Amino acid sequence: MNRDASGQRDGTGTGSGGSASGGAGHGEVLVSVDAVYKHFPIKQGIVFKKEIGRVHAVDGVDLEVRRGETLGIVGESGCGKSTLARCITGLHQVTAGRILFEGDDITRLGKAGLKAFRRDVQMIFQDPYGSLNPRRRVGSIIGDPFAVHSIAGGAERKRRVQELMELVGLNPEHYNRFPAEFSGGQRQRIGVARALALKPKLIVCDEPVSALDVSIQAQVINLLKDLQDELGLTYVFIAHDLSVVRYVSDRVAVMYLGKVGEAAEAETLYVRPRHPYTAALLSAASIADPDEAERAERIVLTGDVPSPIDPPSGCRFHPRCPKAADRCIREDPPLVPREGDPPDHVTACHFPVEPGERLAHKHAAIAQVSTQPELPEAEE
Repeated sequence: MNRDASGQRDGTGTGSGGSASGGAGHGEVLVSVDAVYKHFPIKQGIVFKKEIGRVHAVDGVDLEVRRGETLGIVGESGCGKSTLARCITGLHQVTAGRILFEGDDITRLGKAGLKAFRRDVQMIFQDPYGSLNPRRRVGSIIGDPFAVHSIAGGAERKRRVQELMELVGLNPEHYNRFPAEFSGGQRQRIGVARALALKPKLIVCDEPVSALDVSIQAQVINLLKDLQDELGLTYVFIAHDLSVVRYVSDRVAVMYLGKVGEAAEAETLYVRPRHPYTAALLSAASIADPDEAERAERIVLTGDVPSPIDPPSGCRFHPRCPKAADRCIREDPPLVPREGDPPDHVTACHFPVEPGERLAHKHAAIAQVSTQPELPEAEE
C-alpha cells in the first residue's frame, strides 16, 4: 500500500515478518516495528551546546501488531514502553529503523501524510486529569478531532459528539460541562470518546487505568473490550499491572532497558515464562488465592536497573540475572524461539528458564560490564 502526495491510500499491504509477534495473530499485520531505535541526546552548555551522551530509550525493537488483536507491553518504569508507543503514533521521530502502518513507512511521511495517518491512529493517555483542558467544555474537547480534520461542524458535530458520549457510557446531556464536573473514571471515558471520534484502526492505550481506583479500572477495561468487539479495534495496551495485561491482551511483549526480552501469546507467557526477567515480574504479581500465594516463591532481583545512558554490554539484564554467565556479558542474545517453544514464543536469553526451575535461590555471580553499543546509521 502506498500514499500519494495528498496522503490518500491507493492500495493495501502488509508489514514485514520476523519480529516479536511470530506467526500468531488475528489477521494481517497492521503495524510492523522494524529495528527501531530512539535515543535522546544529552547536551551541555549554554550558548554552544555539545552532546555529551544519549539516553537509549528504545534500542532495536522488533514487533508486529495484527489487525483486531490486543498487544500488551509490560516492564519496569523507564524500560521504554511509553517512548515506543509515541514512536508508533508518530509523536516521536525515530533515531533509526522504520515503522510500517498498513505497509507505509510512517517515519518517511510528510505533513500531509502524517495528518492522514493520525486519523487512523489515536492514543488514550495515562492521566485522565492532565489529558483534558480544564478550561474547555467536554463537547469541545471530544469534538476537536472533527475540527482539526475539517470533518463536521455546527449541529452535525454536536450530534456526533453526543453519540460518542453515549457510546462510552456518558450522559449526552452533559455536553456543556467542564472536566472538573466529572469523576476520574468519567474523565477517562471522555478520553476514550475523543480517541474514537475518527473511527481509528489502532488505539494506543498508555497505562489508561493506572490512575484510577480498582473498581473504576474494571469498568474502563470492560468498556475497552466491548468497544473492540463492537468496532473491530486494534489495541497496543501498556500497563504495569500484570493481571490487567493478562485479561485484556492476546499477546504480551516484555521490555527491559529499551529492548524486548520475551514475547508470546498471553496465556503461554504467563504459564511458561522463559526469560528470567519475565519470571521475576510474574513472581511479584499479586495472587488472589491465599493458599497459592503462600506457596509461591518471590524472585528477588539484586542490584539496581542500569542507566539507559550507558547500558550494559551483551544481554541488558545480565547484571541482575540469577542465571547470568560470561557469555551473557559478551553476546547480545537474539530474540528467537528457544528449544521446545512454539514459533510465536520468542525469547532473548542464552539460558532460558526451564519448566520447574527455581530461580528464587539462584544469584548472579558476575560483575557488570558496561560498553557503549554502536547505533545503526539512520537512513537518509
